Amino acid sequence: TQSTGEERKRVDGCAIFFKKNKFSLAKEKYIDYSMLAIANSEGADDMINRVQTKDNIGICCCLDIKEPTQGARHSKLIILNTHINWDPEYSDVKLIQNIMFMNEVDAFVKEIKGSYNIPMVVCGDFNSTPDSAVIEFLLKSQISTEHSEFHGFKYHGFLKKANGECLGNKNGTKYFKHNFKLKSCYSDEMQENLKYTNYTYDFKGILDHILHSKDSLRTVGVLGGIDEDWMVRNKVTGCPNVHYPSDHLPIIAELELTNSNSR
Repeated sequence: TQSTGEERKRVDGCAIFFKKNKFSLAKEKYIDYSMLAIANSEGADDMINRVQTKDNIGICCCLDIKEPTQGARHSKLIILNTHINWDPEYSDVKLIQNIMFMNEVDAFVKEIKGSYNIPMVVCGDFNSTPDSAVIEFLLKSQISTEHSEFHGFKYHGFLKKANGECLGNKNGTKYFKHNFKLKSCYSDEMQENLKYTNYTYDFKGILDHILHSKDSLRTVGVLGGIDEDWMVRNKVTGCPNVHYPSDHLPIIAELELTNSNSR
């Protein structure tokens, strides 16, 4: 985020880094969920009282590939990063933030006059487990407006604003949607070696995720989880600690474009 003075003590932040010898920055976009909540509230209390009060953000950038391989179909790459609300009691807020995020990404693609086929990498601390509605929405490209993780909150203002943009209607059933086909870098098989990305004293589980476009990228390899025997030997029962400065552990994925050997 771009903040100064006292704001730095309380404003959320995300970053995307890239190799300057391989890419150039074509366009970037900063997404403030609190501001979006105000813009999409239409006077609805749910959006103001539950979403607007949460300080979370997302960022996206479009990179030009400086030297595409011969015969490459793509010369651009979209990278996304976000930090979603942490509180498990606010799964509805996590969902709405994520839906607003993908809606803004859709607008970003249109701004760069791109298509939904541009290779995309989605990274983030989603504070959501693999079986959550947030990840279901990302992977299945839609989620019912009546999903149990909305806890009965309707977000009517956002529904009104979103109509025709990120809202679908099938046989009278409304659902939020996005236009991207994504898959996780950590497949079910790979997740057997990754039991947690968040390792605190009272919670251990996978909350961080890397996803990518199904049709234009594929996963070459991923970083596995921390050796549990090492944790036991070093008497690590939670993070942060003297070994790890964060309660989150890093995940890494190596990707390549499906039509070339570019990584």
